Amino acid sequence: MAGLTGPVQLLAVGFPAGARFEGRIAEELDQLESGGAIRILDFVFLHRDEMTGALVRMDYQGGEDEGHVTTMLDGAGGDAADWPQGAGGAFRLTPGDIREAADALDPGTSAAFIIFEHVWARGLKRSIVEVGGVPFAEGFLTPEAVAAMQA
Repeated sequence: MAGLTGPVQLLAVGFPAGARFEGRIAEELDQLESGGAIRILDFVFLHRDEMTGALVRMDYQGGEDEGHVTTMLDGAGGDAADWPQGAGGAFRLTPGDIREAADALDPGTSAAFIIFEHVWARGLKRSIVEVGGVPFAEGFLTPEAVAAMQA
C-alpha cells in the first residue's frame, strides 16, 4: 500500500444463527467501493455449519496472495513479534484473537472480518500532512459516546 492512503479500518461483525444475509451487505460494500468512498483490502466470512459443525470460510478474491485476515486466521504470525515491522497490534486484534473468534462460533452462527480504506479521507489526510500536521490519535466513537455528546 504505497503512497498516501486514507484511514484503514478493521470491522469485525458477528451474526446470530438464522441471519438472513440476502446479499445486502455485499451490495452495500460494492456500492461504497464503486462510488469511491472505500477500498476493500481484505474480507473473510466465517460460518459454523449448523448440521456438521464444520467451519466454512469465504475469502475476498481481490489479490494475488492470501489476504491479511486469512493469514492471521491460518496461524501465520501467531504473535505480534512475528508480524511485519510496525504491524503488531495495528487493529488491537491479534491473529490468536481471530482464531479464537472462529473457534468460538456456535453452530449456525457467522462472523465477518473486513479491512477497508476510507478513500474519501485521502484529501483531508493530504491537507493535514501538507501543513505539517501529525495525527496522534484516531478511532471511532462508540454509539454510547456519541449519544452522551448529543445529550
